Amino acid sequence: MRTNTRVVVVERGLFAVGFACLAWWAAGGVYARWASAGESRRLDRLIAGAPTPAGWRAAPPHLGDPVGRITIPRVGVGTVVVEGDSDLTLSFAAGHIPGTALPGEAGNVALAGHRDGVFRGLARIRRGDLVSVTTPAGVFRYAVDSLRVVKPDDTEVLRPTRRPTLTLVTCYPFRYIGAAPDRLIVRAALVGSTAAGRRKPSPSGDG
Repeated sequence: MRTNTRVVVVERGLFAVGFACLAWWAAGGVYARWASAGESRRLDRLIAGAPTPAGWRAAPPHLGDPVGRITIPRVGVGTVVVEGDSDLTLSFAAGHIPGTALPGEAGNVALAGHRDGVFRGLARIRRGDLVSVTTPAGVFRYAVDSLRVVKPDDTEVLRPTRRPTLTLVTCYPFRYIGAAPDRLIVRAALVGSTAAGRRKPSPSGDG
């Protein structure tokens, strides 16, 4: 009888743990959708109200500010980009890595995202894929030109570049269980833009 009682207690305990995990996962999904939608609305207001005089430059974003929206149609990536790369930010958005260039600037724009989150589509990315980044300053279009797998401590991929470049960073391999040991680096070159006020900065300017 005692054995049966212990079995019942263990079963109930496991059920409770499983239910708690499911509830936590569901709550995380609800938060991600809510936070992403909120930042997307903030970005839309910034875009709608962006000044367009020639030579205008946005102030540097603060941590948590919406920076833009990235879309990669062929692989189904579409998410808001928020300043910062904290775990909280990456739970619902792509994060602009502080210290790297902003979209539209000469240099290396680096964005991070989770392989099982907003950047899951990068598992199917390939050379030649087109990437668009929409910001209050305009729409910037990139074409993927290289894919690399590096170790997490390889910071060379974040160094400034002479030409406008987009670098996407996510964990790798995609199907790895637990903390993935490597990082996939997707590098893309600026191929065109439609800037605010119909200004069209050259995609080949030096940094």
